[in-house]
Amino acid sequence: MSTNIEWTDQTENIIRVKGGGWWCHKKSEGCANCYAEKLNKNSFFGGNKQPYSGQPPELVLDTEAIRKWGFQRKPKKHFVSSMTDVFGEWVPRFWQHEMLDGMFVAPNQIFQILTKRPEIMLLSMDEWLSCHGLDKLPLNIWSGTSIENRRTLEERSQFLAQIPALIRFWSVEPLLEDLGDITHYLNDVQLVIIGGESGPNSRPCHIEWINSIVQQCQSAKTPVFVKQLGANAQLEGQPFKTRNKKGGKIEEFPQELQVREFPVPVRE
Repeated sequence: MSTNIEWTDQTENIIRVKGGGWWCHKKSEGCANCYAEKLNKNSFFGGNKQPYSGQPPELVLDTEAIRKWGFQRKPKKHFVSSMTDVFGEWVPRFWQHEMLDGMFVAPNQIFQILTKRPEIMLLSMDEWLSCHGLDKLPLNIWSGTSIENRRTLEERSQFLAQIPALIRFWSVEPLLEDLGDITHYLNDVQLVIIGGESGPNSRPCHIEWINSIVQQCQSAKTPVFVKQLGANAQLEGQPFKTRNKKGGKIEEFPQELQVREFPVPVRE
């Protein structure tokens, strides 16, 4: 499905609730204002109105969508399961491996997998690699984790760093506080995406926090992609107004933040 997410070409929601919609389980502070949960409660988007909490409903894997990846000719970047976490503890391990199988036979496509549970991603991918006699993931499978504050940086980055992927990335969104010194952690990632929170009741994102990450990435020569400033951007303690409601138009960013890089090589 086409998307407005700036760092990908399309979303691939291969896990859904039987009967329609999606489901996930909130994990940490960044989940408080989950956009996916809000969409899921809106019947216009085919949701099931079920909150992202409690026990999981009956789920299905879209095996047909996975099968089609290998037949796509035009190279694209696919953000896999934008409405849930494919490495959630409720997802069967063989579903994760079937997904990876589909990616493996589609080397011309790039698959961006983002999780808040990199410890499960690590275990599942290690099992899959062992079954295939591989020691690392193919170049077209990007492994990423979400980071929103210093705590999640320290907890999740250690697991992501162990995943034998050629491209590992962070999605630092929503950025909820100054991450401080991240120089050491940048040795283990090939891309850092940054964004402030959008939508109603958005929590503040200080442009100084974003700038600190950008400067450290540039010093470390780590590609960095500033996705958005957020709906509640602050600069020097004052609101930073943008015409775009989520602060996502790059021309409205401060000049030093107008940077959107990808790892090399990236097949467009």
